[in-house]
Amino acid sequence: MATQHRRKKATFALNETILKDAKEIAHEADYRSLNDFVETAIGEMIKRHRKKEIKRQLSAASRDPLFLADIAKAQRDFQDTDWESLEKDS
Repeated sequence: MATQHRRKKATFALNETILKDAKEIAHEADYRSLNDFVETAIGEMIKRHRKKEIKRQLSAASRDPLFLADIAKAQRDFQDTDWESLEKDS
């Protein structure tokens, strides 16, 4: 059973050119409605923002001595099993 998300009405003031372009694209691209287009556009921006935030956090982690030490320990812990797997595949 698909999860249904409740909808909440919101009012926005948009630049006239952006609104005009959005209406044209929504019509040309066969969106069900301008609302559907706007929801899709906002959803894409949210995904882009979250992806950027994940990259920022990974970059910060790559400079964190405790994180790097933990990664090094995990690599040492699995080094032997990794070599065993490679040798079996040969």
